[in-house]
Amino acid sequence: VPVEIDPEDLEMLHTMPFKLVRDKIIVRGKVNGGRLQDFVLDTGSEETVISRETAQRERIRPVTYTLSAGVGEVGLRGLQLAQLRSLEFGTLEVRNVPVPMNNPPLRAIPKREGESFSPLSLGLSMMIDYENQMLTIGRTLPAVEADFSLPMRVHRLAMVRGLLNSTHPTYFVVDTGGEVISISAEMASTLPESPFRKIPLRVWGTSGWDRAAFLMPGIDLDFDQIEYRNFPIVVLNLRAPSLLLGFQLGGIVGHKFLAPYRV
Repeated sequence: VPVEIDPEDLEMLHTMPFKLVRDKIIVRGKVNGGRLQDFVLDTGSEETVISRETAQRERIRPVTYTLSAGVGEVGLRGLQLAQLRSLEFGTLEVRNVPVPMNNPPLRAIPKREGESFSPLSLGLSMMIDYENQMLTIGRTLPAVEADFSLPMRVHRLAMVRGLLNSTHPTYFVVDTGGEVISISAEMASTLPESPFRKIPLRVWGTSGWDRAAFLMPGIDLDFDQIEYRNFPIVVLNLRAPSLLLGFQLGGIVGHKFLAPYRV
């Protein structure tokens, strides 16, 4: 049974600590009962992903290939696909988990590609307490009083609706593995010409370097009652992930958007 979880594990909440490293949520998990290792909590990924080094250490063999897409000049990227016997995070154990492996690896990138974990890809909900650095995972979360509630759509990825300059609605991927608030180059091209200078950036994503990225100052951005005024937004090439998803992505909200809250 793919993504098999015991009934008692589905009925309970699984709470574990995490640490923040360079605006990334790091949780500890085990692959196939092996040693504890770091995973980035990444809701911007459709699947849990393992590195080539972990696959070699745990003798995990690929069974086929799959297509992946992310920010970066590589765009669409072929990756090996394998199946884990088990995946453990705290008291949560999931068996028979299909996972892409970062193989073939990207070249000329600033750091090694590591592991990432997405509870949403397992059909589970989660609560991230940034202040106390605690992560809670479960099929059903307890009701809480919220300061802000945003309707969320899930089509392979979780998305919320934002409004640019009070006139341009679009959907943003909720990406715990991302760092900033960004919009696609296509969305940026629909906005009126800005009087501010565009600032070139060199951004690295899961598909390599995005050398055409830039910072666009002076944007107003609203997520219902959450408001950003005269705000600098990163503009990225999101053509490849949009192609894979089948619709034009508007943008991404990452750590800068999420971190002030319990999400």
